[in-house]
Amino acid sequence: MAISDLGTVEVGGGPVRLSDVARSLEPVIREHAPALEDRRIPPGLVDALHDAGVFRAMLPREVGGLEAEPAQWLTLIEELARLNASVGWLAFINSGVGLTFLDPERFERFRVRGGGRLILAMSLGRLGGKAVKVEGGYRISGRWPFASGSPFATWLGGMSVVCAPDGTPAVDASGQPQRLLAIWPADQARLVDTWDGLGLRGTGSGDLEIADLFVPQDQVNPGFYGKPEYDRALFRIKEMPEVGHGAHALGVASGALQAFADAVSARPLPESPRQLAMGHQQAHQIAFARADALVRAARALLHETVRAAYADAAAGPELSLDLRVRLREANIFAVRTAKEAVGLVFDMAGSSAVYRGRAIEQAFRDINTAASHTNYLETAYAAVGSYFLTRDREDGPRIAGRPFF
Repeated sequence: MAISDLGTVEVGGGPVRLSDVARSLEPVIREHAPALEDRRIPPGLVDALHDAGVFRAMLPREVGGLEAEPAQWLTLIEELARLNASVGWLAFINSGVGLTFLDPERFERFRVRGGGRLILAMSLGRLGGKAVKVEGGYRISGRWPFASGSPFATWLGGMSVVCAPDGTPAVDASGQPQRLLAIWPADQARLVDTWDGLGLRGTGSGDLEIADLFVPQDQVNPGFYGKPEYDRALFRIKEMPEVGHGAHALGVASGALQAFADAVSARPLPESPRQLAMGHQQAHQIAFARADALVRAARALLHETVRAAYADAAAGPELSLDLRVRLREANIFAVRTAKEAVGLVFDMAGSSAVYRGRAIEQAFRDINTAASHTNYLETAYAAVGSYFLTRDREDGPRIAGRPFF
């Protein structure tokens, strides 16, 4: 069930494969797994992930990033998620994907302001703040949920609606609220520990809050992510932050498959007829093969689509709409398929998987939490199907439902 990749990146002065980076972290991840389930992110684990380059994987080379080839990055995320779903989640959420609008001078200044590290945790799913334009920047107040990695981040950020001084929202030409992405040093915000969910318990995805905070102009990006400061293929794919979801889900499913195979290979308890039969029934063999095929198919589609997008981005300044749609489709498929595969494993394992803390039970909780993200519900396919059904029409294409990323 292990994952392999091709190519290397420079880490610590030498070329390494990102899959090997992930596997080198296994001892420290295993050591801190109990604390992650108890909703604590140990500093030792954060240090190990930072020093290994995980939080720099998607940063430009100019600022000390690894600037990983996308398929390599997917492999890193999947392997880390196989070891621990919370670690895999943090690895793609906090990999630097939201920092490409910072030029090297500002990046270095922000890094120094963050105590020598620049790890950004953002909440982008909700317009949780109100931003009023003032001289030199904005005054922002708000509260944002689901800020994964916020307990150890050095900078935080969230989306706000631009408002007049009286609180009236400003709108754009299409009548939609004007959005503003802002970031600020972590010590200027209050963290609210709301994260006590079913799965992904070690991600620290609580709320963050600021009140009438002055945010300078160079810490805001009214165009959301805007034009990347580094005009290269990797940074032209604005969808990369989202694509990590698919790789993460596949890692969780791979871990569940391995856990079931290990249980079948272990010496069964003689007084347990169910354990004696586990994995030896035809129904189990069929279900396991089906789950394995689902994961392999989803991985192949995700990697094929990401490689195609990378090639397209290398050839031109803007990713084609067709590939943006295909990325969304492959990502949804990976998350939904991984959930189905873990469900098959959980059903096969029976009562042995219901005890808290066992690998299959944890995978079941983690994948169901990850798959509850609004972008990966079954209904998320609507935009994809609408596009494919109308792209060749004279008045097409039409996209129903949520826009692409």
